[in-house]
Amino acid sequence: MVLLGVILVLLAAAAGVLLVAGTAQLTDSVQVDVPGGTLSIPPLTLLITGMVVISVFWLGWAMLRSGLRRSKRRRVEAKEAAAAAEARRVEEQKRLQDEFATREQALTDERRRRQEAESLVAGQRATTTTTTDGGTVAADPTRATDSRTGATGATGSTTRATDATSTGTTGSTTRGADSTSGSVRES
Repeated sequence: MVLLGVILVLLAAAAGVLLVAGTAQLTDSVQVDVPGGTLSIPPLTLLITGMVVISVFWLGWAMLRSGLRRSKRRRVEAKEAAAAAEARRVEEQKRLQDEFATREQALTDERRRRQEAESLVAGQRATTTTTTDGGTVAADPTRATDSRTGATGATGSTTRATDATSTGTTGSTTRGADSTSGSVRES
């Protein structure tokens, strides 16, 4: 392609030299009608003016084509950049959604564990029953307390029992006071 371009440039330069040499011998001027009058131009000047006009035309054409190519390339790059930005935005949004879902799953798991622990504690409280002699029996032997002596089990709470004969009932009520918080629990 470059070789073809060099050959064309050399042929055009040779044709230009032949035309300049051929018109230099002409003495008659050329009459050119233009708006507002008539111009009388020697043939050599007309030839050089024609070469300049053609050169300016090709320069403008080359600039137009390169400008169109550059603007097309910029549009393509802008579309690619917009697509890349959209892909990054979608990726970031997906990452945030995944992170949110992970946090929600962790919170749900924590709630479930807390509810299981609360139900386990409630189940242990429900298994603690009172006996007819005033003692307390628990599912866990370390938690059993004797209501008559006020002995405590592993929980650190004291137990008071009301006498069945003094209240006139056959059952007893067990009250435990937590020694650390001072709260009263009734079962």
